[in-house]
Amino acid sequence: MKRMIEALATRIAVKLKEANPKDTASVEVMRYALIGILHNAITFSAAFLIGLLLGKLLATFLAAVSFMALRFVSGGYHFKTPLSCFIFSTIIFIAIPFIPLQSDSYWIVNTISLALTAIFAPSNIKEHIQVSEKYFPLFKLISVVIVVINYFWLNPVITLALFAQSVTLIYIKRKEVGTNENE
Repeated sequence: MKRMIEALATRIAVKLKEANPKDTASVEVMRYALIGILHNAITFSAAFLIGLLLGKLLATFLAAVSFMALRFVSGGYHFKTPLSCFIFSTIIFIAIPFIPLQSDSYWIVNTISLALTAIFAPSNIKEHIQVSEKYFPLFKLISVVIVVINYFWLNPVITLALFAQSVTLIYIKRKEVGTNENE
């Protein structure tokens, strides 16, 4: 899958550069951006197709949009391979609409999401975005606001999607064996 996406991104980037060499970024820059776009498009398409087949298209869409809205500003764990990310994301998006959540649990689950977001967001985003760290407090604030807004909606799909994303924020830095802390 990774090679397929990279090859397609390269072909598209080359065609875009050939069509407008003056006003486009380098092939490498466009290729990098296109890999992300294609990866997300394939993941969403697979999830939406399965959601449609299972009769939960709208709920799958709501789960995906909620998860990704929070992820965009909060960051989170990144899998080592695109295939792992694809599988995890697709399963999360299609599973959430089928997970029962009692109405009295909304507050508890949302509060856990809020706590995780307030503590850990933004998480693991330095290598994945081109934004100055001075904006990270704003990212945290926006992340917290997204979760707080759900206290007014208390939708089970949104609640579970935000919870799933907030769990990916947990990052505990491990000390590598054989390293000196003073270095």
